Amino acid sequence: MDHDLHRAKSMIDALETDSDTKASMFKSFERRVELSGSDIFFFKEPFTPISLTGTRCSLECRHCNSHYLRHMLDGSDGKLFFEASKLADRGAQGILLSGGSAADGSVPTYEQADVIRKLKRDTGLRISAHTGIVNSSQARALSEYLDMALVDVLGDDETIHDILGIDACVQDYENSLNYLSSAGIALAPHIIVGLHNGKLKGEFRALELVKKFNPKVVVIVVFIPTKGTALEGVAPPDIEDVVKVITKAREMFDVPLSLSCVRPGGRYRSMLDMYAILGGIDRIAVPSRKAYTICGELGLDIVEIPKMCCSYNVSL
Repeated sequence: MDHDLHRAKSMIDALETDSDTKASMFKSFERRVELSGSDIFFFKEPFTPISLTGTRCSLECRHCNSHYLRHMLDGSDGKLFFEASKLADRGAQGILLSGGSAADGSVPTYEQADVIRKLKRDTGLRISAHTGIVNSSQARALSEYLDMALVDVLGDDETIHDILGIDACVQDYENSLNYLSSAGIALAPHIIVGLHNGKLKGEFRALELVKKFNPKVVVIVVFIPTKGTALEGVAPPDIEDVVKVITKAREMFDVPLSLSCVRPGGRYRSMLDMYAILGGIDRIAVPSRKAYTICGELGLDIVEIPKMCCSYNVSL
């Protein structure tokens, strides 16, 4: 293991970044080795997302504008049970319930609670959901069928207002985490790096909120400039900024730290995967070829987890 640390130190020292970032990366990598040993987990097949609202969304978020809903299976208007059952028949272990937001910032999966309960009973699928902002009654409804709450946690009021366009504040996200946790739902908070026009704004505060609620895993999401949205011309966040969030999260949490499948592609993705591995990530969704190469050079043992969302503990 000392040899692995030596190789990591050499590779980090060779990166084109500042000395403070290098120091925090190596400290984070050391911590990751203490927690996970030489194992690193690759989740190559995330759960299939199903939109319970089709392409409908009450918001016009500057970073999405319903774009991602068009790439999900359509579970609206009575189609959810059929679509999810087909996935179960093909060997899926779980599904991701998603959809457009309601005006209050929630993703209204709870409106199909009866169908989802039957689906879970009949298929045995694990049920994850993007919840958005929720109140206490919505959280109680979700607790009847939800195995994991995937909560995007924002730590800046201006980002909530200007990017998402909803009349909410950071306290609403903290309240949501509290309601979900109190309802007994396992939490996999998602920290979106660079959502505010590609810049850091509130990510560290979001981590502080998450720290209060004992998450099962912390997931790092990276803003993708998306064609057809108001932010399509914005650059993705600097990789060094993403690394700052990763290393801070590794410092704060002993639970698994995952790099989400939602991150830019191409050369950026390859570079990010390298920096993330050297910066203390212990699991990656849909890893790049570069991720495999770096792990080989570091002597890390890749454990590939089939048909599973990176928000779940691999012992489940």
